[in-house]
Amino acid sequence: MKKNKKKKLVVAACLALLTIGAGTFAWISSQDQRINRVKSAAIKDGSVTVSEKWVPQPIIPGTEATKEVAIQNSGSASVYVRVSYEEVLKHLTEKGAITERAKGWTASTTPKLTDDIPVEYDGGKYIDAGSGYTEVTSKVKDSANAALPAGVKVYAKGSVTKNPVNGEETTTIDTTAFFEYQSGKYQSMNTTIAVAGGNTVGSSVADWNFVCSSATYEVYKSGYSNKVVNWANSSLEGKSAEATAAKAALLGSAGKKDVDYDYTAATLGLASIPAATPATAADQMPVANNDKKEVQTDKAALGVSGIKIGYGSDIATTGALANNKWVYNKDDGYFYFTSPLASGATTPQLLKKLIFTNEAGVEFTNATYDLIVKMEAIQATKEALSDSTGWNLNGADGSETKKITTYLVGQAAS
Repeated sequence: MKKNKKKKLVVAACLALLTIGAGTFAWISSQDQRINRVKSAAIKDGSVTVSEKWVPQPIIPGTEATKEVAIQNSGSASVYVRVSYEEVLKHLTEKGAITERAKGWTASTTPKLTDDIPVEYDGGKYIDAGSGYTEVTSKVKDSANAALPAGVKVYAKGSVTKNPVNGEETTTIDTTAFFEYQSGKYQSMNTTIAVAGGNTVGSSVADWNFVCSSATYEVYKSGYSNKVVNWANSSLEGKSAEATAAKAALLGSAGKKDVDYDYTAATLGLASIPAATPATAADQMPVANNDKKEVQTDKAALGVSGIKIGYGSDIATTGALANNKWVYNKDDGYFYFTSPLASGATTPQLLKKLIFTNEAGVEFTNATYDLIVKMEAIQATKEALSDSTGWNLNGADGSETKKITTYLVGQAAS
């Protein structure tokens, strides 16, 4: 291919040839992203794609979720490949702490991300006919002898036994109270309910009288917050003006990629999408095969490292580069595959699993974590690596970028 007639493939719904302007180079390139959420799935477009086996699991300390990620080239040309991450962690603003309110929760007419959230309660198991509990709401008065507020439900089960020797009567009682804020939706309450009368031997708990001396309603104050991190600047065009300005692939945009997503700044409750922040901490950068390393958002937002990535068995460092390996570049936040990926070939797996550590505690209550794996591929020629219309890799001597670029150039297509 002549240098003044190089072609560029941009992945959208199909591959398109771009017109080459005088004095401007354009290189064969491709991009793909995948969002991993509880029920996310593969996303494919273009000839170079993220090949993934994703078996989601809830965030439970001490468990793992299979996440095997490799890159596949179904195109006709050899390409250089690099991968990075964008993260979105939606978490409770108060990190799982519960606040008591004097009134039951009601939905706002203009809901916001930071509205109080009711602490959910499994009231259904008490309402169920086979539970052994009986609704006694109408038999409960507050300390001022008034009926309980609308929506509050009280269930009880109990009995009265009599000691045949001394005639002493013993009442056994178990009660629960919760607030129905929406049909079939229940809010947890903190109450003290005592028997006030009617509890005689042979009586039904439905005929007893009760007094509620205190009642508060539990919420997660200030609702949700989002922490987002973009590990690396995307070199190809973003999905929206906001994403492009942030040099992100999906952050700043909204749409559907097997899961609905909305990463616009307003929806995330942010002033703007933050600039890229490459991982530079030792506990975030894999340096050996099968390393387990941290992501960025949980430590930054919650102060704990509850999520780790289990990497594959083909990891190199810039101090010991070798063919057909993955190496992390802390200068720009990308993982580079150290050899050109030939037509029809697939890289070894970069990722193997997500690990939910024993540090993941109450801070992760109601949390949702999205890991966006973004991939870029570009024609395997040395000019494409350094040209401003390619990856523009022009690191200083001795830098991580320079070491990686020099190694890739040594294997560049002629």
